[in-house]
Amino acid sequence: MDLEEPTVHLFFQNIRSERVKKSKFNIFINTKKVSINDRSFLYGDGLFETILVRDGKIYYLKDHYSRLKKGSKLLKILIPDFKSTESSIKKCINKTKNCIVKIIISRGDNKFGYQIPSGIVPNIYINKIRLPKYINNSLKLGLSNYKFSQNNTLSSIKHNNRIEQSLIANQLSLSRKYDDLVVLDYKNNIVETLSSNIFFVKNSKNLVIYTPDLLNAGIHGIMRSNIISYLRNKKIKIIQKKIPIDTADKYDFCFICNSIRGIRFVESINKKKYSISNVLYNILKDFIYE
Repeated sequence: MDLEEPTVHLFFQNIRSERVKKSKFNIFINTKKVSINDRSFLYGDGLFETILVRDGKIYYLKDHYSRLKKGSKLLKILIPDFKSTESSIKKCINKTKNCIVKIIISRGDNKFGYQIPSGIVPNIYINKIRLPKYINNSLKLGLSNYKFSQNNTLSSIKHNNRIEQSLIANQLSLSRKYDDLVVLDYKNNIVETLSSNIFFVKNSKNLVIYTPDLLNAGIHGIMRSNIISYLRNKKIKIIQKKIPIDTADKYDFCFICNSIRGIRFVESINKKKYSISNVLYNILKDFIYE
């Protein structure tokens, strides 16, 4: 299915509360243009979500919307309700069976300065992106030269200011040795990789799975949350804790995950080698996208 379809512009009104009788949104579907006055373009003032569509199914939409809702409350940006968002996503997808949907929420337009004008109207951009054909080989990870700053307020939401990730991505593209990079905080604890959350496993009598607690940095990924819930339901021990980089060699297995690629197993972090466990694979197979 050709992804190039006409841009749809919607003007949406939604009753939000007694205090704000009507909330208005500019909704742009599959647009290739953004205003030079858009605050997301100018300052990163907004939020985003990246959603997988496979075989016509929109994956984890309610979870993505919940995170958008959390972020919108934190940044004090109004967003459309769930049903309206779902309807716009379906318009965006149209008949495409496999794609990625990118939702960008912007506070809106103003011509100059950080000051937010009264009556500003949020811009909602919903675009679909062709789903690449991925090869799920085990991964070789390096170590990022850049560390995540501590920000308890903003670390858990997907805001549009991604300068740290851009610097890390540039390092990755220049190295050509690794598939992804492990990023640390300023105390040398593992946070995540450039594009995924990370898990470590000890192959004791019973599997114990560890993942960084993300209290001060890192994204609380949709796939990560679902994997943790799944493991708990299966009575498999899952521990969220600080994982210093110098303890990474104490684990037997490692995998990373995100909402687009699912789970991928890690072959190495720098010189440390990890095994691939058939038992672990079978436990997590529902989250492995072949």
